[in-house]
Order: sequence, then C-alpha cells, then structure tokens
Amino acid sequence: MCYYKNIWILLMLIASFNWVQGQEHNTLDQEQNTSHTDHDKSHEAHKKHVLSASINHTVIFAGIKDGNTKSITLPSFGLNYTYFFNHKWAIGLHNDIILEDFFVKESSSFETRSGSEEEDIAVIERGTPISACIMGIYKPVPYLGLMAGAGREFSSHEDFTVLRFGIEAPFHLPNNWEVFGVLTYDININAYESLTYGIGIGKLF
Repeated sequence: MCYYKNIWILLMLIASFNWVQGQEHNTLDQEQNTSHTDHDKSHEAHKKHVLSASINHTVIFAGIKDGNTKSITLPSFGLNYTYFFNHKWAIGLHNDIILEDFFVKESSSFETRSGSEEEDIAVIERGTPISACIMGIYKPVPYLGLMAGAGREFSSHEDFTVLRFGIEAPFHLPNNWEVFGVLTYDININAYESLTYGIGIGKLF
C-alpha cells in the first residue's frame, strides 16, 4: 500500500513539475513575442527622414513702411529636410523664403566732438530673401524639438550670415504624417533680426 502511495506521490510531483515547466515556457514565449512585437513597432515607428513644409508669418522688427520705422509682418514659406539619428537627436536643412520685398532700417549712434549725438542711418533693401540654415535638433520629449543652427540669407541686393534658434511642436498622425507648429528667431549678422511663426505638415519615411 505504501509502495503504491509513494508511486502516486512521485507521479503527481512529476506532473506538477512538467506543468510548471510548461507554464514558464509559455510565459517566456509570450514575453519574447511581446518583446519582438514591441521592437518591431518601435522600429517601424522610428523614421529617419522627414520632409516638411510650413506656412509662416515673419515679423521684421526694424522694418520701414510708409516712411516710418516699425515692426512689419510679412508672409513666408518654409521647406525643410530633417534626418534623425535617433529619437532624440537630428540634423536638418531648413529653408525659408519671405514672399515680399521690404526695407529694413539699420542705425547706429555716435557722439561728436561737440557733445551732440547724431544718428548714422543705413537702409537695407531685401528682395524676397531666401535663408538656408543647418539646424541641430534635440527632442527632450516626443512633442517638442529645440533647434539651433546657422546659415546664410540670400537676396539680390546683399547676403547675410544668419544665426537661428527655435522650437518645434509636432503632432503625429496616422500613415507617418505629422502636423507641427514652429517658432524661430533669426539674427542676421550686421543687419536685422526677425521672428517667424507658423504651422506645417511633414511626411516621415
């Protein structure tokens, strides 16, 4: 009787061991499948290239209009290419064109020998200028990009070196599309400064 009892206990232990092993194996398979699925989704979600276009307004702080110096707002258009090294870091070629001709007032003051202050004024003429900047981009979170870079603004009258700083807020859409808001500040060396804001759409691939 004890003999059969011991065999029964041994069989139960073996069955229990096999059941536990089977459960662990199934769990591992599920975790591996989930891991592979997550990895595949993450890989599919991470696109390295982005082509985008934006419709903007550019504020020229020292513009000249109707003979007066004041801030003027002009329509502009952006066309960008961005390459993402990973989810955080990217580099891009960002191009903007202001769609109107305008004048900018450049002024400097100096003190004469008599002690009076005079103003030496220069007027800069711009004919639908096009700026092209190489931008470094850092995304601390998926919906915010911090940008900084430099480039050149080209016009039929005169070219200037540009320093550009900005932020971009993308919102992802299905089928690898995104819409975004953008705000940039340009410093044209020895010329003028401007602020550009707008909205755009981009395609990830």
